Amino acid sequence: MGETAQSDAVALIDARLQQGEHHFTLPEAAAMTGLSIDETRRAMEVLLNKYVCRLQVSENGDLIYHFGDTLLRRGEKTAAERRREFLAWLWRIFTVIYKAWIAVTLVVYFVVFLVIVIAAIVAMSSRQSSDDRRRRGGGMPIHLGSLFDLFFSIFRWRTVTGAIDYQRDSRGYRYRHYEPRPAVINAKKKNFMAAVYDFVFGPPRVELDPLGNEREVAAYLQQNNGIVVTAELSALAGWTLPQAETFLTDCILRYRGESKISGDPVLYGQFDELMRGVGEVETGEVTYYWDEYEPEYELNGNRATQNTIICVMNGFNLLVAFFMATSDLTTLAGPGAPPDMLAWLAANSAWVHVVLGWIPLVFSILFFAIPVVRWFRIRHLQQQRQEQNVRKRLFKAIFDRRGQPQTVDDVTAAVNRSSEAEALSSSAVEAALKQLALDIPGDMDVSESAQVQFAFPRLTAELAAVGRLRQSRRDDDALGTIVIESDNR
Repeated sequence: MGETAQSDAVALIDARLQQGEHHFTLPEAAAMTGLSIDETRRAMEVLLNKYVCRLQVSENGDLIYHFGDTLLRRGEKTAAERRREFLAWLWRIFTVIYKAWIAVTLVVYFVVFLVIVIAAIVAMSSRQSSDDRRRRGGGMPIHLGSLFDLFFSIFRWRTVTGAIDYQRDSRGYRYRHYEPRPAVINAKKKNFMAAVYDFVFGPPRVELDPLGNEREVAAYLQQNNGIVVTAELSALAGWTLPQAETFLTDCILRYRGESKISGDPVLYGQFDELMRGVGEVETGEVTYYWDEYEPEYELNGNRATQNTIICVMNGFNLLVAFFMATSDLTTLAGPGAPPDMLAWLAANSAWVHVVLGWIPLVFSILFFAIPVVRWFRIRHLQQQRQEQNVRKRLFKAIFDRRGQPQTVDDVTAAVNRSSEAEALSSSAVEAALKQLALDIPGDMDVSESAQVQFAFPRLTAELAAVGRLRQSRRDDDALGTIVIESDNR
């Protein structure tokens, strides 16, 4: 088929997609457009690169294309995603502005204190007797390096080093955590300025690699004969059924794989090109969904002593600023005060009200208000995190049994066996299993002993089929002898 003919075929199917036809088989696409099966197949390859699509297989082995309820171009963000990104952008802008405000406010006081400290050190040095100098071998040294380090730490808005360690939360879940920026004087303690910024905005969570799932799947494929099924994608990333089907399509396009249907029938992806290589490149690490728990959402990550000092300092500023903003400043010059003070306050009261009153008052109110608002949001996020961590533990129990029927008590015993995390109750496990039965999906039935049991037949079928496919697949990833070599000098 020529290039013009192919573009016409793509346009025909695209037009039907725009009209709302989002769920069909290859023969249906051919019938509704008048194209041949081969023309339709080639056109669908182009459209899969253009739109997000799930590949499905019926029980009779038919391949089904599902473009979702709303047609979405690849790389295009939904309205909800755009809204979240815009709100995140606003929050980043506000964070930068307010951190600059904190830095400027602290610099003013730091400069004053720095002058006082230097003057005190110089005065102490000059008062030393000559006998002391001889006995000590010279004058008292003035170490200003630490003072300047303290000064510049005000402008280090990133409150973590970037190094990652592991911690456990109150429920026993082990998670990745950024090491906080150490103090200038005592490296074993958290930097106080970092504690101030984290008090307001909280420490960052460990950032996820945006291409981590893709790199992990590539490594998994190279370790497993270039074949993968949607159940394995769920095991790697915790995908729901629709997410795993969509991600399989993405991987087929990204790594030039093929979607195939086994005789069972089971849909799988085969990636022959990804298997070809010299074998000397380090691939990504494969980590199953249940082997790494969600990072904690921390309010500030500070010690109680640091939080107390920060609250006292800002509380003092808030009270003084409130007084300066709302009081008649001329009353400050009481009996015995210098006359010029009364005249200065009376002449500049409007300016003083703003600079020493309202500006620091707004600053101090926001300093306390932002953590309070964050606390309410963190409570919601922590609940979601807890649900995800429980889900991970259930995933492991289900995949360890390859989706075979298990009672609630069986799964409860499995998730609590040799686990350092919290013990889960049967009711919590049953509630989570009911949700998983919708995601994977699964069946809920009553056993002969009158106990509720859950089975995941699709997962069982796919894992069994992919094992057979790998055993029967002929390896053909050898590159052969190098016959041409360029010398780039």
